Amino acid sequence: MGARLRVFLTREQDQTLLTLRTADVPQKVKDRAEVIRLNAHGWYVEKIAGHLNWTPQTVREVLHKWKKHGLEGLWELPGRGGKSKWKEEDIVFLEECLKKEARTYNSPQLAKKLYCDRNVKLSPDRLRRVLKKRGSNGSGLLMCHKGKQDPIARAKKQADLDMLELAAASGEIDLKYLDESGFCVWSEPGYTYYFRGEQKRLEQKKRRGRRLSIIGFLQPIISFVYGLVIGGVDRKSYIQMMELEAADAEKTGRTRVIVQDNGPIHRCKEVQDLWSKWERQGLYIFFLPKYCSEMNPIELEWQHLKKDELSGQIFDDELDLAYAVIDGVTTRGEKGNYSTQRVKFNSIACD
Repeated sequence: MGARLRVFLTREQDQTLLTLRTADVPQKVKDRAEVIRLNAHGWYVEKIAGHLNWTPQTVREVLHKWKKHGLEGLWELPGRGGKSKWKEEDIVFLEECLKKEARTYNSPQLAKKLYCDRNVKLSPDRLRRVLKKRGSNGSGLLMCHKGKQDPIARAKKQADLDMLELAAASGEIDLKYLDESGFCVWSEPGYTYYFRGEQKRLEQKKRRGRRLSIIGFLQPIISFVYGLVIGGVDRKSYIQMMELEAADAEKTGRTRVIVQDNGPIHRCKEVQDLWSKWERQGLYIFFLPKYCSEMNPIELEWQHLKKDELSGQIFDDELDLAYAVIDGVTTRGEKGNYSTQRVKFNSIACD
């Protein structure tokens, strides 16, 4: 096996590539800049390819162009063929609308807005593909409390979180995101394709059933560790999961940081008494600012689990629901190319 393809960056080069994340440049340029940074911080070609859903050959081409042309190698050379009907600023205009306007848009509504406001005509299907390539995708909503956020505290925490993510990308620490969520036997209905002129109906059960809760630790691209409980996740279940994480951190000898919100069980006195013990084992807690759940990527896992894997299903009882959640988590792990592990509690009815 030949030598691993690796690039090395000065601090100035790394900072330049980092600023491209928020710069007004094509998404392909941002992706290539991320490839360079990840490789410089120790990621192999195959891992980067899996992270971006690219082929290893594409990643290698980006790295070779950087070695040969530097920053200029991130941009594409002018090509031939038909010119695009839209310009970069047209799509940026739509992205700003999605970010700032207090409403939602589907692809037909966005296509109409683009035509009315900028006289650019794109079909909803074509617009959907353009937005998807740039990282925007149609999905359900995550409720947030932006009006209650402290912008200064959020900015400081985001800067700290960026440093932790960079340390994790370079292999210096293990970074995990923790959160809890819940499911009911009556799954939230979505839409479905069906025959024209007919309507699909799902018969609801007479018994609504008890809530099934999940607590999970997400390490992006690497692992998802979770536990299921009937009812709500209490401090005993939380402590048991954290004790396992602390023991594993001590065993591996690597610093482990858990990102989590300020939930009551996360800050109760019994938990606080264990913080110093966990830190001696190598486990540290990073608390997100209040009302900033969007900073925790595990929220998206809950959303996809409910909308993609469980949506539109009615379960006979909590046991069937638990099996469906387990299968859903496994499917999400296969899609995201990370391992899944379920921790069993003594009080779980689905064991």
